[in-house]
Amino acid sequence: MGKKLIFIVMMLLLVFSLAACGSKEDPTALVVVNNPIGEKLVFEHTEANNILFKGADGLSYWTISKAGVGSLVEYEGSLPSIVSTDANGVRTYTFAVDNITTSFQIYVKPEVLVGDPNDIVMVTFRFEKDSVLFQRGESFDPAGITAYIVERDGDILIRNGATYPQFFSDNDYNPVGDDGYRNEETFTITFDYPGFAPIDITVYVAGGEKPISTADATFFDYILVIPVAFLMNFFASIMGNSFALGILFTTIVVRTLAWPIYAKSNDMSIKMNVAQPDMARLQAKYATRKDPQSQQQMQMEMMQIYKKHGINIFGCLMPFLQMPIFIAMYGVVRRVTLEGGMYANSITNTNFFGINLANQQDGIIGMTLAALVGGTMYLLQYISMKKPAYAKNTAKHVPNPQAEQTEKTMKFVSYFMVIMMAFASYQSNALALYWIFGNIYSLGQTLLNRKLNEKKHEQLKQKQLMG
Repeated sequence: MGKKLIFIVMMLLLVFSLAACGSKEDPTALVVVNNPIGEKLVFEHTEANNILFKGADGLSYWTISKAGVGSLVEYEGSLPSIVSTDANGVRTYTFAVDNITTSFQIYVKPEVLVGDPNDIVMVTFRFEKDSVLFQRGESFDPAGITAYIVERDGDILIRNGATYPQFFSDNDYNPVGDDGYRNEETFTITFDYPGFAPIDITVYVAGGEKPISTADATFFDYILVIPVAFLMNFFASIMGNSFALGILFTTIVVRTLAWPIYAKSNDMSIKMNVAQPDMARLQAKYATRKDPQSQQQMQMEMMQIYKKHGINIFGCLMPFLQMPIFIAMYGVVRRVTLEGGMYANSITNTNFFGINLANQQDGIIGMTLAALVGGTMYLLQYISMKKPAYAKNTAKHVPNPQAEQTEKTMKFVSYFMVIMMAFASYQSNALALYWIFGNIYSLGQTLLNRKLNEKKHEQLKQKQLMG
C-alpha cells in the first residue's frame, strides 16, 4: 500500500514537471531603447541625410517579457520612416517592436548655432538589463543607467547612475504593495538634471520567486519556511556569512529532525514483512471466493493480522509527513538570498571552493554539480532498492509476482527521477549543492537504518515465535 501511494505521488510530480516545461506564450511587456551613442549620436548638418545608427554603439533595445525574461536585440532594420525634428535639430525616430511603440533620438547640429553653446538640447540613455528589469522584492539601483547629455555645440556629458545617483529618483517606489511584493508591473524612474526638463524612464518588475519576508508571507512560510530560513541564517552568520555552510548544517538539522518519521515508516515496513506469511495464507484462503460476504470476511481477518503485528493502516502515510519539511527546505535554498528578504544581507558569501552559488545554468561548473547530484542520487536509489537480508529470505518462501512487478516499476520511476533531478539541479548551483548534501546524508541514514532494521526484524521474529 505504501509503495503504491509513493508511486502515485512520483508520477504526479513527473506530470507536473513536464507540464511546467511546456511552452507557453510569453508576451512582451516592455521595450526599453539603448540609444545610439558617440559618433552615432551627434551629426554635423552635412551628414543630415547620411545617418549611421547601427553597429557598435548603435541602436539596440531590451525586450522584457511578462515572465521577466530580458533579451538584448540589436536593431537591424532601416532608418524608421516616422521621424520628427524639433527647433534645436533633435530628431526623434519612432518604430514598433511586438506592437509596442518606442523611439530613439539623435542630434543634427544646425549649420549656424543660435543660443548658448552649453545649453542642453537632448538627453538619451543606455541601460544594463538589471537597471530596467527588477526581480520581485528588489529596490531601485541606478548603477546600470548611463545618461548622455548633449549640449548645443555637440559636446556630450556622461552621467552614470553609479557615480551620480542624485540625478535618478525612484519616486518613492516600495517593492511591497498593498497585496504583497509587486510583480509583473511597471514603475517609473525620473532623471532630473539641472537645465533640462525631468525625463521619466519606465522599468519592469518581474514575477518569479518571492523573497523570504513577513511582509509577504503565507501560512506555510510562517510555520516552516521562515523557521528554516532563520536556522540557515543562524549557521551562516556564525560561519562567515557562508551560504554553503548554512545549507550544510541546516540540511543536517532538518533531516535529523525528520528522522523519527523516516524511522517510523521503516518500522511499518519491517512489520509488514514479518506479517507477510500470514497475509499470503489469507490471500490463498480467499483466492477463489470473490463474493461480497467472503471479501468482507477477508478484510476483517486482514485487520486482525494488522492488529496482531501492531500495524497501523495509516502508517503508509508517514512518508508524506516529511514532504512539507523538504519542500520548505527546497524553497529556502532558492529564496533566502533574494534581495528584499529578511536574511539576504547576512547570507552574503556565496563562494564555495571557487563556485558561485548565486549562479544559474553555470556552464561546466553547473554540469559538474548536476552530475554529482545524479551520481549521489543514483547511489542512494540503488542502496534503497536493494533488499535487506530478511526481505530476500521472505521472498523465497512466499513469491509474489505482483509485488515483483511493482518493484520493477518503482525502480524505473526512481531512476528516471534521478535524471530529472540532475537536469533540475543545473538551474541553480545552490540547489545542486543542497541536493548533494542531502543525498550524502540520506546515504548514511539509509545504511544505518538498514542495520538497525535487520536487528529489529530478528527481534520481532523471535517475539512471534515465542508467542
